Amino acid sequence: MMTKGGPSKKASRVAMLAFAMIATALLLSTTGAGAQAVPKRSAAKSTSATSPTMPAESGPCQIGVIPIAGDLFTIKKFGPLKFLDKYSHTSVAAWALDDLVVSRVRAAAPGSSVRRIAYTREELKSGGRREQNPFFYHAEVDIADFVRFLAPRLRCERYVVVHRHGGTHREYGIGISQYPYNGPVQLSAMMYIRVYDGGTFALIKEAQALMTDDTYIDRLLRNPFGGPSRELDRAMFPEKPADVVNNPVLRDGVRAMLTASLDKTLPPLLRHQGQPAR
Repeated sequence: MMTKGGPSKKASRVAMLAFAMIATALLLSTTGAGAQAVPKRSAAKSTSATSPTMPAESGPCQIGVIPIAGDLFTIKKFGPLKFLDKYSHTSVAAWALDDLVVSRVRAAAPGSSVRRIAYTREELKSGGRREQNPFFYHAEVDIADFVRFLAPRLRCERYVVVHRHGGTHREYGIGISQYPYNGPVQLSAMMYIRVYDGGTFALIKEAQALMTDDTYIDRLLRNPFGGPSRELDRAMFPEKPADVVNNPVLRDGVRAMLTASLDKTLPPLLRHQGQPAR
């Protein structure tokens, strides 16, 4: 005859052992095969994807970065008359231009906690951006509204927005242009930087990202298109948009101009009043 309570103690020990085995199996499946079954989203499908090489972002935020360099590369073939111009665009998300922007802000503000503010394509379009209503787009108002929209998810002392901008000709943002009558082919990477107060959202400082000094002589001799650009051989103009993303000359040219212009323009914009220049 079994003693009272004997079977229940034994069953309890067996149940505990079985639970431990099941928990261990679930943990292994979650960190192993289960994790491999989850598809990875590429940067091409999400503007808010974070580079795995980025430093860990935690703690208080002193500078929040909202990069809108994006993955849009514009191809412009200008005709003899404006209505004969031909435009197309393609994604260059693989170039990781927004990640590059964040890295240059970090380099320009050593010792500061710099965090990237993530957003989706849908939020960008509904936040008063150019894509939503180009006829009533006002950068001063719409970009500030977009900062206010994103700020609650990450409170920062200041916000830095880097977005596409136009030069003195017809180039705008990141892209390549071909002028008629055997004219030049221009690769451009034109950006504008706005710094906002994290409490009042007032615009503190702003400037176009330039690789040269903003003087009359520099604009005339070294910066004739009003922003970072370089002339390429006409053979470099892409026959079709799909030829852009895997072209190292276009990729490296854009990244070099974007890096040079941000490294020159960001430090004085991020320097606190009274802080000496480096």
